[in-house]
Amino acid sequence: MVEKLSIEKQVTAQDCATHLKSGEVEVLSTPTVLAWMEEACAELSKKFLNDGEATVGAHVELDHLAPAFIGDTVVVEASLVEKGKRKLSFNVTAKKDETLLAKAFHVRVIVNKRKFSK
Repeated sequence: MVEKLSIEKQVTAQDCATHLKSGEVEVLSTPTVLAWMEEACAELSKKFLNDGEATVGAHVELDHLAPAFIGDTVVVEASLVEKGKRKLSFNVTAKKDETLLAKAFHVRVIVNKRKFSK
């Protein structure tokens, strides 16, 4: 059985490229899409952690394919595709209705919170 988790977000002005200064058009920014994708993966990762562990993002390949606008609802779905001893790999999508906005491959590494934190 494939482990999946979905989160739903509504695009606000603060999520737009103009606000984050990553572009000049008032559309959902790529940095925001990436943050939402990491959020979904981090949340799904919790199912596979022992006490005292957390995950950190280690790698991402992302294609931002279509725009979303202020007020649009975006569903981000993370699917675990590989579980290693210290590494979790995910395929992630962001959709507005049936429109694929973005897709990504994301890797998170399992760390000991106490040792990793300063």
